[in-house]
Amino acid sequence: MSILAQGAVGQQAGAGVLVRKGPPRLPAPRPAGGFPVDELPASPGAPPKGPVLLGPLDYYLALLSLMNVATNRHRDNQNDEEKDKCKIYSYKDAQKECPDGRSHHIVPDRCWRSPGTRGPKTGKVSLGPMLDSILDEYLPGRGGGYYYADKMDEGKGQCICVSEEKHLAIHKMYDQSEKIVGEKAIPKWTATLDELEAVGAESVSAVTGCDENKIKNTLRSRHENLGLSKDTLLRADPHGQSGLTMQKFVEILSTNSHQKPFR
Repeated sequence: MSILAQGAVGQQAGAGVLVRKGPPRLPAPRPAGGFPVDELPASPGAPPKGPVLLGPLDYYLALLSLMNVATNRHRDNQNDEEKDKCKIYSYKDAQKECPDGRSHHIVPDRCWRSPGTRGPKTGKVSLGPMLDSILDEYLPGRGGGYYYADKMDEGKGQCICVSEEKHLAIHKMYDQSEKIVGEKAIPKWTATLDELEAVGAESVSAVTGCDENKIKNTLRSRHENLGLSKDTLLRADPHGQSGLTMQKFVEILSTNSHQKPFR
């Protein structure tokens, strides 16, 4: 059974949380425009008891998958002549390749960087020297940035153009699968690039009908060209609870792998 199938069968509420000792944390500041879709805070609460009722989006996903199979769209539902609707491109070309849609990072941008960060270098959003120092003390996961900054940043991430509706549908499937991979991994909340390429290709294919193997092979080729092998270690933590700052990630790589992140 694939990771995606396991996620559909074994959905659980909530997310893994690392328990830390120390001073109480301040509430995380809400960024202008809200939290990025690809990294929402974990929802508190225990798993629901009894059968889980499907919501409208679940029914939509099930119907979409059935339609894809029924019409044999999994071959490759988008003709290359039709503006390359299944085309994979770098996020830096999003304006040109996807002017009226949403550019979806097939391996999410968050997987390449420390929780709570964004940007090509440190990724740390500055709210002023005084507030920054307070937040850094109580929110250790805030610091850091891209683990392999000279090889991967937001602009180099490989994307596919989808609608807002399909973007949410893909993440609903992908995030649950990433959580399963991260929870089982040693060290916890990590995954190899090869694993996330596979999960990313599977979830995109399930929603769009684009050819899964074509997506996966393209990702592998593009990442290899950037010097990123299939065993490159990434963060697999859809709710940002791992605490894998740059410092902690360096410690993991130094004890578990020959890889070294780049600043």
